[in-house]
Amino acid sequence: MNVEQQSQDVALRQLQTLLEAQTRLRRAAEEREQETRRELERLAEGICPQKVDELRRLSPTGLDGLPPRHVADLALAAATPLLRAGIPADVQRCLEAEARAADVERRLRAAQEQAAQAAAESGLLREQLHALQDASDPLACQSQARRAHVRAAADLLTAAGYAIRLPPDPLPVPGDGALLPDLTLLLDGRTLAVEVEDGRRPLAEREARWAACYAVNGGHLCFVSPNRRALEALRSEVHYWAETRPLVLWMTDVERGGAQKGELVWLVRRQTQQSSTI
Repeated sequence: MNVEQQSQDVALRQLQTLLEAQTRLRRAAEEREQETRRELERLAEGICPQKVDELRRLSPTGLDGLPPRHVADLALAAATPLLRAGIPADVQRCLEAEARAADVERRLRAAQEQAAQAAAESGLLREQLHALQDASDPLACQSQARRAHVRAAADLLTAAGYAIRLPPDPLPVPGDGALLPDLTLLLDGRTLAVEVEDGRRPLAEREARWAACYAVNGGHLCFVSPNRRALEALRSEVHYWAETRPLVLWMTDVERGGAQKGELVWLVRRQTQQSSTI
């Protein structure tokens, strides 16, 4: 190995080490950002769940499309009639929500700034790293990641007690050919198609599959996402797509559903026609 090659190898190892360290910092900052954002969303979900569902039906981004201040305003606006009515418990809850919203906003901005800086630095390091080595095939990486997501979803539902078929058999779509779902589960003697959604497939393709699953399952949609962020984005998209369709919606994610058994594994269980929990 010549001197030039040795120098290149040393530079490559140094950049890989720096990139790994910077990536860890970025992930930590993003986790803090996500947690503070979730705290705001929990306030809105707790105070005005119907408003939140309505927002998801009106826009594919749902709560994700609102800045933190607007999420807090949504909750406080819904609580105003209770404040005027002078109900002590609700008054206290609204005052606490307002104080928490301001504090969460401050922490969220700080986390966003830190995450943005770390992401920028990671990007520069990654560009330098790619200049010293060939990038992997992106299509192969995506395919491998998707297989891993489907396998993890199957393991999650199996651990919860469901009979899972992976790979699944094709299911007939009434009047429109057949559907090959990501996996299927057995529920009360019938087979339900389950879709594993990580947001990577094109929206038109996802919606076409939802329509087929809706027909196959008789209006019952089952989704598994890899994590909370993917689930919440999907939840808004599905509400927007469903519009006024009567819909039984079960959703979960691998990140949070692992400790649950039976139907408790489904973190979201809604019947949108009646806007109530099943």
